Amino acid sequence: MDDEIFSKYLKTESVFKDQQSLNQAWVPNNKQKLLCRQNELKKLLLIHRPIITTRGEFSTNTLVLGKGGIGKTLTVRYFGKKFREVALKDDIKLTVEYYDCLQHRTKSSILRHISERLHYSAGHGYSDNEIMEQILKELIKRKESLLIILDEVHKIPPDDILALLNASIGFGEQNTRFCIICISRESDWYKVDNEKISSRIQEVIRMQPYNKKESFEILQYRRNLAFRDGVLEDSVLDLIADIVYEQKNMRTGIDILRSCGLHADEHLLSSITSDMVLQSRESISPSFRADILDSLSFHEQLTLWAIASTLKHTGNPFTKVDESYEFYKMICEELGYKAHVEMSFRKYIRNLASVKAIFKEYLNPTAEKKGRQIQVKLIDIPPEKICEYFEKRIPSKEL
Repeated sequence: MDDEIFSKYLKTESVFKDQQSLNQAWVPNNKQKLLCRQNELKKLLLIHRPIITTRGEFSTNTLVLGKGGIGKTLTVRYFGKKFREVALKDDIKLTVEYYDCLQHRTKSSILRHISERLHYSAGHGYSDNEIMEQILKELIKRKESLLIILDEVHKIPPDDILALLNASIGFGEQNTRFCIICISRESDWYKVDNEKISSRIQEVIRMQPYNKKESFEILQYRRNLAFRDGVLEDSVLDLIADIVYEQKNMRTGIDILRSCGLHADEHLLSSITSDMVLQSRESISPSFRADILDSLSFHEQLTLWAIASTLKHTGNPFTKVDESYEFYKMICEELGYKAHVEMSFRKYIRNLASVKAIFKEYLNPTAEKKGRQIQVKLIDIPPEKICEYFEKRIPSKEL
């Protein structure tokens, strides 16, 4: 049976021409384009142009802000790639390193990785400050510039962010040849920003979501890269563009393209239809707004998780505060965190309602319950997806 499956699908022509072009880590190669972000590319170029005009003797810190799914990471990584190519053509040594701070959560991790990428070892027993000083001195000795991209930078502790940003002016050195581009959602940046950190940021670029015309243009280009001719007609693509524009999230559109293509291949179909798009939209849950969920405080996230767990357990569309509070206490106990009192839990529910993560309403008093009760429900996100989301992102506390 297994051999039949392998034979059937490996010998059948796929609707994809280049499935990899729909991956989240995709960056255009030299034969491909980055559409609709020319203004942001121009700003990044003007900010970092002195690396070339001064032959590398330049340092600056830049912050790129915007909602999720609007191309922040793609734009900055594409800029870094193209800018390095231009610099090397002008015989300027430039190293560009990208760090996803979901994986590299401390400056120590980043600094030690940088020292390895510069092909020298800082050795064991050195402090972070000593490693940083060695890196800066090594760059000056080599007459080499370093451009660091820190994606999801809010995942690094504020003191670590400040220490990295200080590298351009630290250790009494001039022309340290060390530049940083930080990438973050605006709501996440507020978690770590303070007066000292803001004073170390020289330039801020705020990116906006794509409009309807831009959404269609980008999807059309990515469609042409990813699929064979005739697989996805413009009329169906326009439906996906509507979804992207409605959700203000291009990632949703790209995920729908990939999901529909895999569905077509699974069922041995040669084209993608509107019904497949709508079905894929439901499975992807484009209204699952990770930018809002990630902006919640820790116990607000636990509260939302508890509400979703209650609804998942009972199968009811609504739950009451006292019922979901019991699930909140169980989640806290299982993960090793101290549960807050019910009064705080009710405050978290009010905050969740204010950002439209949940819907709450008051029930009329009854003979058993004299005061007004509150019942809550999820607005447009299935409880299973909420639970799955937080199960992957909230770890147990190390005891």
